[in-house]
Amino acid sequence: MTPEDSTRDRLIHASIRLFGEHGYKATTTRMLADEARANIGSIAYYFDNKHGLYLAAAHYIAGAIRQRLGLTRPLEAPQDQTAARELLETLVRRMVRTFAEDIELRQWLLLVIREQVRPSDAFDILQQQAFGIVQATLSALIGRLTGRDTDDPRTIIEVHTLIGQVVFFLIGREPLLRRLNLQTFDTDTLEAIEDVVASHLRLYTSPG
Repeated sequence: MTPEDSTRDRLIHASIRLFGEHGYKATTTRMLADEARANIGSIAYYFDNKHGLYLAAAHYIAGAIRQRLGLTRPLEAPQDQTAARELLETLVRRMVRTFAEDIELRQWLLLVIREQVRPSDAFDILQQQAFGIVQATLSALIGRLTGRDTDDPRTIIEVHTLIGQVVFFLIGREPLLRRLNLQTFDTDTLEAIEDVVASHLRLYTSPG
């Protein structure tokens, strides 16, 4: 069964599209039911109300991000710096490929950006179940490589900067494609993007 085969899953996918495009307040239960090809009563049946559906959409996005990145929980950094650097590069390359190439991720973008600009309890779900796990893992790895504590403000800022580089290949996808005269990222371009971002990891070698 595909993700959109069941009424519940169709409602979640419809809500991600509509909440992202129109915002929470402007999206009605009728709009959601029509988009999902579902009875309007099914929203109350599966999610209690519109807000419950909105939170379910956040849970879905958080779980899908964890699955794509292979992070069910924060990873501990290996004691060996070479192993830590290899794990960091593997994870960053996976992140780059996911954010640059994953079509479904683009469908979540507007909803996630809305939550970044005006956080609600849905943002708490995204932070605790996805963003925070990525942040903690990268902090542990970069902290190991730089000799800083994972909660050192410099480590936190380094992680935020690294994530920003990766995410911009999703947010800034169209300007880059036009600059490269491409319709979509081909294999060579994806490999080049990975290599460029991975090359920045050599900065994490000693305390600054």
